Amino acid sequence: MGLKPRFIKVEDESVGRYDVEDDFIDSLSELDDILLKIKISDYIDNNLPEYPDNKFTTYVVGGFVMHNNESIYFAIEILKTTGSLLTLTDFQLIDVNEYLDLINLNLYIK
Repeated sequence: MGLKPRFIKVEDESVGRYDVEDDFIDSLSELDDILLKIKISDYIDNNLPEYPDNKFTTYVVGGFVMHNNESIYFAIEILKTTGSLLTLTDFQLIDVNEYLDLINLNLYIK
């Protein structure tokens, strides 16, 4: 089995902003609608803030996009260790109640 391509966003010619793990790509790839995948990817790409280094745990943050007049809620897991890029480690669709819980904890992509 071959390796899957990985994407690192580049803001300028020499510095990337984040890295993506295979589990994140696999989870996002499970969505059937290609337009939804693109919409979620664009949302993350355009709105994901920087997070402080944390060598002990990952961050879990929520987000949502409108797709075909329907709200789609999701959570992503982010790893940020000293001296490394943000790493998107996992993706999962969630329900509105889980998303509201993340908002109450201030753990959402603004």
